[in-house]
Amino acid sequence: MVAPPGRSRARELLFATVIAFALTVIFTWPLASRFSTAGRLDTGDGRYSIWNISWVAHALTTDPNELWNANIFYPHTGTLAFSEPNLVAGLIATPMWLATHNPYATSNWTILCAFVLAAVAMFALVRRLTHNLWGAAIAGIIYAFCSYSFAHLAHIQLLMTFGPPLALLRMHMFVDAPSPRNALWLGVSLAVQGLACGYYGIFGGVAVAVGILWFSAWSGQFRSMRFWMLTAMAALIGAVIVAPFALPYIKLQEAGFARSLDDARLYQAGWRSYLASALLAYQWILPLIGHWREVLFPGFLSIGLAAIALTRAARHPELMRRISRVRVVGFYVVLAVLAAWGSLGPDAGLYRVMYSVVPFMSLLRAPARLGLLVTLSSSVLAGIGVSLLERSWTGPRRRVWLAALVVATLARSTVGPLDWMEAPPTPRAITWLGRLPRGAVAAFPFFDSKNMSQETGYMLQSAWHWQPMLNGYSDFVPEDVSDDLRPLAGFPSADSMRVLRERQTRYVLVNWRMYNDEERQRIRQGLAELPATLRPMLNDAETSLFELVTPMAGIR
Repeated sequence: MVAPPGRSRARELLFATVIAFALTVIFTWPLASRFSTAGRLDTGDGRYSIWNISWVAHALTTDPNELWNANIFYPHTGTLAFSEPNLVAGLIATPMWLATHNPYATSNWTILCAFVLAAVAMFALVRRLTHNLWGAAIAGIIYAFCSYSFAHLAHIQLLMTFGPPLALLRMHMFVDAPSPRNALWLGVSLAVQGLACGYYGIFGGVAVAVGILWFSAWSGQFRSMRFWMLTAMAALIGAVIVAPFALPYIKLQEAGFARSLDDARLYQAGWRSYLASALLAYQWILPLIGHWREVLFPGFLSIGLAAIALTRAARHPELMRRISRVRVVGFYVVLAVLAAWGSLGPDAGLYRVMYSVVPFMSLLRAPARLGLLVTLSSSVLAGIGVSLLERSWTGPRRRVWLAALVVATLARSTVGPLDWMEAPPTPRAITWLGRLPRGAVAAFPFFDSKNMSQETGYMLQSAWHWQPMLNGYSDFVPEDVSDDLRPLAGFPSADSMRVLRERQTRYVLVNWRMYNDEERQRIRQGLAELPATLRPMLNDAETSLFELVTPMAGIR
């Protein structure tokens, strides 16, 4: 009995998901063995990501109305919007947060899911384009376990690479059969892509727009009013879904927060970026190219398989018609060229145009991340190349060549054992805070603007209590927070106590190990002179917790 097409596709996707999960565990090892005790704790971005998705999962499961009021920079509100909100990542994280209330397990689960989703999304895209399982499988592995993703394990939003292939899949379905249903799903996919990562929402949205123009020109649909009405419907659906979540960022733009083209120059790609790779198979290239800003090398395997797709498209168009149309190959070549061009930054021209005409581009600062679309395009072309090769292999050699291709793909996808940092023991004062009445916490020392990423350590610890904090770190820092850093650095001076009262602080946490001997002596002496102001609650060699005894306004 032949299974119905829908059931067959579901089984394929389920099987692809299982294989992708197994490969993810292998390629990210030893993450699975340290699931609830380790993470990317060696960078501020890594600690921020763990805190961020834990906050989103916590807010969604306790009080969704407080989602945007993350527990940093108290008493400011809307603080989740001061950087990437990671709403989709937080939603993915929610089941693990509910099961464990452990921020490390929550983050690691989300990382694993990100790789799996990327592999399955690319598998589904290439499966539709080629109708070939082997091409889809190889493309899924190449894309999901690319150098770019392994280089961004500390940036959970940049691991949401499933968004662009998902949106492009829905774009292909729409241009092949324009209908209200396909327009609906295209709009939903665009919204999911944008909510998963702002960069991919904008860059991927541009890629979909280019695709619609490209394929409508080839097919002649650009003459159809119905086609453009359905296209507008898809765009409107995506905009309506995203709009409530974009409002905080519109307010930020109105408040003057934006990235300039000079900022973009600091994070643009160069030719060296397209030769740099985090994968073991290509690390021998790194000493030869010197400095690079991003790792965007697609790999020799991808390039070789893509070249096969291009040459066979040119020499054997009749074979290409059996598998995929020449215009599909042409589109992904054009997309790769445009993405590479844009990734080179403002001085190359295209990014400057995008900055001027594409909404919300002024909130971005890293043109190099357009390089993901180069990886995506080369993965699709590689999948087409595999499908062409596989159909030309016959007899016993077919199995041999397929086995060799799979082994080569797996070998190029490894970075070796990853260096996941073990989490330090949680200070007793942190768990103590989780049992205390709600009140704003000030953790000392406060760090100056040059070292503000160190505040992410306090933010991560707050996942064990979720009390509001004066501390914080984000892309946007309110002006009054920056102004308060200097007086707070003199804690427990009169100026620092004034700031604590003005910002309605209830608890003060002092981390003694972050001070040198001289500073510890100064602070202990100052605290001894404030017996009626700071009431000791817990003291040990590592931390001291105090309650600020002063009339305060209500805590939100």
